[in-house]
Amino acid sequence: MRGQFSNLLKGYVRIRIIGNSYDRFLNLCAFHGIRLWELLPKDEAYEACVDRKDFKKLKAIVKKSHASVRITERHGLPFFIHRYRKRRIYLAGIAAAFALMVWLSAHVWNISIDGNLSQTDDVIFEYLEGAGIRHGMWKSGVDCKALASDIRNNFNQFAWVAADMKGTRLTIHVKEGILGEEEDKTEEDAEPSSLVAARAGTVVSIYTRNGTPMVQAGDEVKKGDLLVSGALPICDDGGEVVSRQYVSADADIVIQSKRRYYDEAPFSVTKKRYTGREKSSWMLQAGAVPFSLPDDFGALKQYDLVSELTQCRLAKNFYLPIYIRKFTAKEYESVEMIRTKEEVLGVLQADFREFYKNLQEKGVQLFENDVKIEWNEKSAIATGTLLVGEQAVRRTAVEDREEELPDDEHG
Repeated sequence: MRGQFSNLLKGYVRIRIIGNSYDRFLNLCAFHGIRLWELLPKDEAYEACVDRKDFKKLKAIVKKSHASVRITERHGLPFFIHRYRKRRIYLAGIAAAFALMVWLSAHVWNISIDGNLSQTDDVIFEYLEGAGIRHGMWKSGVDCKALASDIRNNFNQFAWVAADMKGTRLTIHVKEGILGEEEDKTEEDAEPSSLVAARAGTVVSIYTRNGTPMVQAGDEVKKGDLLVSGALPICDDGGEVVSRQYVSADADIVIQSKRRYYDEAPFSVTKKRYTGREKSSWMLQAGAVPFSLPDDFGALKQYDLVSELTQCRLAKNFYLPIYIRKFTAKEYESVEMIRTKEEVLGVLQADFREFYKNLQEKGVQLFENDVKIEWNEKSAIATGTLLVGEQAVRRTAVEDREEELPDDEHG
């Protein structure tokens, strides 16, 4: 693809080679470094493509090989400009469009996030906005390495973060939960660091691969307590600490903690019954500025309005600040329904299953479930305490914690 674009930019011609000494002609071209491509036999001759500048070098080769060469096609920017050289407004328009594309390609027009479960995109986008990362900024103002490090330091549940820029798209990849050998490591992860508790609780298990463990199973820890130090003491024969080696701490640590659970399901609910009537409207906008307004949906009494935003792009990662927003209004009627006790119980059970599924996706283990259901005239309430275990750890700079490492222990 790049080679084809380069050929079009420099210009090339397609030639027909006529004669009986094709081999001599091709050998002389190779000897003089003249590149021919798409060489094909055609009508008792050969056709090939050659760069516009290299074509001028063929005169001596044609004379030596006793071949005849003529141009059949011309391609590329130089020939295009020559063809329309008298149409200045037309060329100026093309030049302006080219300059606009170059300007657009130097900005960030799309930011996407993948891998986040515990944090919504809106929360992360709000943080990015505060950090000066926004749509329309210059790509040169984005330090992907520093951005990934900042996000990881501000979101404790993210064990790994990476950012990459392709075209006009900035993509932020995150992984939550377990810090282990199987996860990809960035350069920052290899730097000296320690592991601290991300929440208060009891250490259920600890398996240290790298670093000095500061706690053991059964210990109570508070948020921010040092769990595994990145400082390894080096002792002499007498057991005295003579120096320290600083590493990137690595361990599997499960911390047990309690979480409150609450859910309520009323007997009487108002549900929407859709009539099947729908009305759609479109709006074009550049950035946040609309070019048109959606149609009025006044003909519908009650309706849900669904908005679908599509960003225009020229290629997979070349997004433009042009959007097409589709509005769909779906009419409905409000209907009051009374649920049975079994239906309410089913709702509470389904809610808890979804809650537990989300915990599992985050790597959280459920040790004990003390949730009970209480009934009253209007609703049923599920409330109680869950005993859970998770990899509730985060990294911190080792130099901030090295004074906590005893000289005579954990050697």
